[in-house]
Amino acid sequence: MSHNKNMKHKIRQKVLETKRELILDAVSDYFEKAGFTEPKMQDIAKAVGISVGALYKYFPSKEALFFAYVSHQIVKFHRQITEACKDIDDPRQCLVLFIQHKFATFASKRKALEDPVIGDPLFFVKMNVKKENPASPIYEFLAEQFEKLALNTPLKTSNYMKTAYLFNAATMGYIEYWLNFGGELEEKAEEVFERFLTGIQESARISR
Repeated sequence: MSHNKNMKHKIRQKVLETKRELILDAVSDYFEKAGFTEPKMQDIAKAVGISVGALYKYFPSKEALFFAYVSHQIVKFHRQITEACKDIDDPRQCLVLFIQHKFATFASKRKALEDPVIGDPLFFVKMNVKKENPASPIYEFLAEQFEKLALNTPLKTSNYMKTAYLFNAATMGYIEYWLNFGGELEEKAEEVFERFLTGIQESARISR
């Protein structure tokens, strides 16, 4: 009897999680067209095709919905980049793929990034201080790649997590420039990576 109850509970939880994911997919599409600041919860519920009560059932406030949206995007990004790199042994190639995928992802969300909240990088810093950092798996992925890279390419530091944060910030710089000055996010990922690598690579000793 207890086994049946546990099984039913697991099934119910899985159904709720699946519904939540589907709602977040629809919410993501809406935010990326309408932005986050202006719409009210009623507008969001109507746009995604559910009642306001159902939306509040999953997300008790607009702030909670936004945190869930951000986490959802990060989880999707992490899943995609780890899938792309699962059969690749070369860390350089994985880091270049990370840049390519990051640029493509941001380029597809231009409208959302023009929103004063979604597009404010300081907001994400504040969010990560107050909440569990949803981007931790991505930084861990990057740190792992730099640790692998250091086996054949001596780096100035063995603090690979710090390098991961610096690398992420450097790539964000290209995105912020694109947001401010327009045009296409057309930087070549290979060139972006090589520029960063030049700054962190241990200079070769010159023998006399």
